Amino acid sequence: MTTTRPKHVEALIIGGGYAGLLAASVVALAGYDVLVLAGGRPAALPRDAACEPAGHGEVLHVGGMWDVNDLAYGSGPMLRRRGARTFPLPDGDPLSLTRSQSWGTHELLTCSRGLLTAVLREIVLANPARERGTTIVDGARAVGLIGDESAVLGARVRCDDGTEREVTAQLVVDASGADARTATWLGELGVAAAQVTTRGAAGFSAGCLFRAPHGLADVPRTTVTDGPRGATLVPVEDGLWAVTQTGPDRERIAGADAFAAAALTLSDPAVGRLIAVAEPAGEVIVSPAPALRWHRYEHVRGPRGIVVIGDALATFGPLDPRGALAAEAAVRALRVALGRGISHPTVSRRSQQAIAEEIGRLWSDPGTDPTADEHLEPVAPGPSTRLSRARAAAGRVLRPRAR
Repeated sequence: MTTTRPKHVEALIIGGGYAGLLAASVVALAGYDVLVLAGGRPAALPRDAACEPAGHGEVLHVGGMWDVNDLAYGSGPMLRRRGARTFPLPDGDPLSLTRSQSWGTHELLTCSRGLLTAVLREIVLANPARERGTTIVDGARAVGLIGDESAVLGARVRCDDGTEREVTAQLVVDASGADARTATWLGELGVAAAQVTTRGAAGFSAGCLFRAPHGLADVPRTTVTDGPRGATLVPVEDGLWAVTQTGPDRERIAGADAFAAAALTLSDPAVGRLIAVAEPAGEVIVSPAPALRWHRYEHVRGPRGIVVIGDALATFGPLDPRGALAAEAAVRALRVALGRGISHPTVSRRSQQAIAEEIGRLWSDPGTDPTADEHLEPVAPGPSTRLSRARAAAGRVLRPRAR
């Protein structure tokens, strides 16, 4: 990793998660130098916060290797070599409803967030097709924007050693996640506040990795919803299961014992029965799960020079595959707009409007998100035959052996 910290770049990416790394890839491939602020602990969370940002968890990616590889060339084969799993989505699977037939493959890619991030970082830094340098700085995050109500000219950056500096850029891409302070930063520049569309209620998400018992590494994705609570088990790399639970009460899902008990008390204990016979491969990590939220920056007049993507723009539920789809759609829109040149005065505006159109298509179909709205139909667990297979697998493990 390059450790230099330039004072001016053509593109400044705030955030080193999925959306930020995809954006860095397409901007670099368009021929521009890029600085990625990978950050650390989000500035919005104090050091003594009761919840830590989730460090791992499942990736429910509808579309498979093709979509990731399209935006970060070479990442698909690398993910496959390192154990990422793919499963075909049969017709009628609720997850397939998040993706138009015209978009290409109907495949489910599953892997840990750690694997996905590691592969994308390698691709962004080493992709031989890029013409300019790309720098990823860990422990550095934006603490404000520089510019005025007409244009964003860069950001104030705080490094892990406590120092601050201004980094100017022709384009700033804010992919800082659900804890983004974009609205506050724009307000400090005199920009009018953007309308925010919300749905559902805030809660908590807890994730834990488990080592699958012998013969059960290929148990199909299993999703159970029970009102505001839910659980999903997904097979990932290295014979592991990634299990995520959501709910309004942190204590109910925090800690190994509570996590296991909570899964068993759902209306369908399929996930709980499976993890009861599995060995934990890590600690339970709890993080806040905000309500679904969409900042309508496309309606704000100015400033130019900034594009907001990912959870900083539209936050979907932790069990909702639309989050990845929204990030990819945003980066594709950015790639198209960059055809005019990064310094073109309409690049950011055109990007934000095109992104809003894509987000709108996903936002209007909350049927696959179990946390979207208590008055909406909850997410279905998938075709009954697949859930039956998971239940049967749990039953085989728990069934007493004949004497």
